[in-house]
Amino acid sequence: MIKQLRNRRWWLAALAAGWVMIVITSLISPSAAAQPRAYTPEPPFDFVPVDQALAPDIGLPPGSTAIFTETFGAGFSPVPSLDGSTPLWRVVVDPADTAGYYWGRVTSGAYINTGWTAVTPIGGQPVLNPGVSAYPAGQRSWLLYGPLDLHKYAQVRLVFRYSLDAAAGDKLLWGATYDGNQVFGTWVEGQSGGWVTGTLQLDPNGFRNNLTYLAFGFEGDEDLAGLGAFIDDVKLIAQPLSTNYFPVVMNNYPPTPTPTPTATPIPALFSSTFNPGNTDLAAWGGRFDGVGSGSGGTYGYGQCLPGDCRHPTNPHGNPANSLRLYNTAYWVMVASSPNYVTPADYELYVDISPVVLYPRDKSCGESCPPDNLGNWYGVIFNASSNTFGATPGQFNYNGQYYRFFFYNIDSVLPIGMALDRCSNGTCSRLGTSSVPSGLLNGLNLWDRVRIRRVGTTIQVYVNDVLILNRTDGTYLAGGKFGVFTFPSDGNATQYPPTGYEQQVDFDNIKVYNP
Repeated sequence: MIKQLRNRRWWLAALAAGWVMIVITSLISPSAAAQPRAYTPEPPFDFVPVDQALAPDIGLPPGSTAIFTETFGAGFSPVPSLDGSTPLWRVVVDPADTAGYYWGRVTSGAYINTGWTAVTPIGGQPVLNPGVSAYPAGQRSWLLYGPLDLHKYAQVRLVFRYSLDAAAGDKLLWGATYDGNQVFGTWVEGQSGGWVTGTLQLDPNGFRNNLTYLAFGFEGDEDLAGLGAFIDDVKLIAQPLSTNYFPVVMNNYPPTPTPTPTATPIPALFSSTFNPGNTDLAAWGGRFDGVGSGSGGTYGYGQCLPGDCRHPTNPHGNPANSLRLYNTAYWVMVASSPNYVTPADYELYVDISPVVLYPRDKSCGESCPPDNLGNWYGVIFNASSNTFGATPGQFNYNGQYYRFFFYNIDSVLPIGMALDRCSNGTCSRLGTSSVPSGLLNGLNLWDRVRIRRVGTTIQVYVNDVLILNRTDGTYLAGGKFGVFTFPSDGNATQYPPTGYEQQVDFDNIKVYNP
């Protein structure tokens, strides 16, 4: 009888443990059990630029594997249909397409075994020669792969290579759709200058709850403008979800703790934090109080550490102290640099805090010139060797460089952002962006700018949100970088009362390998 009771208790304990295991497992990994929603894509597709705050380009952790590859060999054969549940390459055009071509495989020539946007004519269009023929005007052509069931993965990343030879404004787009209508992704336009790597971090909320289609699109409006867009070496890299099982602990024995590994920080190629006790300011030319003169009289400009400036203020940094640029002039660009030369590919981080901004002089009303953008402040990069000197007083406005900056029309917050390419005193606008609501933190608070330069691609992030994504191969060999302020002509900072000036602080200026 005692033996039977013991056996019964053992079975009850085992049964209870089994139920506990089932409940715990279902709580730990509910998304791995749910089946993703199916649908059929239907053009026209609504392309939605990815918010990188939602899906930052951080790569994937160890243990990730390629779950799909495509090299556009002889087996590549897309179907002109979006129906069906079998994962296939599929081609379609938007209703607005007037060119009449599908994506397809290049079978010969310099671009053999790649994908091109206009291989297969629709109807009676003439056959084109990829790599020789220009892409046709009026293209709205898509290449999709799917449907893919990715709900058992924690993270998924698309990686591929592309070459783009197109007119400014004609775009290669890539992304993923989770509902068949919206394509979430990114794009480039114009010239890539050769083969470049493209990436996209897919949205976990999208692919865990819905079937997924990868999507490559081309929007080309110009005629005889270039060879178009080619893609190759498509990979989908994923990290599986982990299902953890917790043992039923008898007699309240404490489990053996698992040591937490110490993360190894990625070393910076260059770093300035301006913290107390370091000599970072000296690398930027030291404290500098300059005096200039113009048609309206003399003005002051320079750099210092907050708390040790010509107009006393408290130390201000993120978190300790920072580099402050000040300016009481107008139409005078004040810029500073450590004269460090970056490699060709790099990432540049700068924390920026506007301290004092002045409103634009609006007296010109509707006749204000279009470049009258108030107070500017931002970052210079890929600068030629003669752009910066030892101090802000030796800055050469006529050098060659890119500049990303914020601009304002009031004294509270910037209203826009812009990216320019400058040479010999003339600047070309590569892109502009409004300021999304809630993006910037305000006066005396900090915003982080991240500039990623890889090949001919320039990506600008603000507070981890991708703001501008441009292709420009003019300055490729790396270069100097720096920070600047620039009250534009017609600005209300013209000769402000004594003791007042535009003040902008910069901190945690670091360069990394991409």
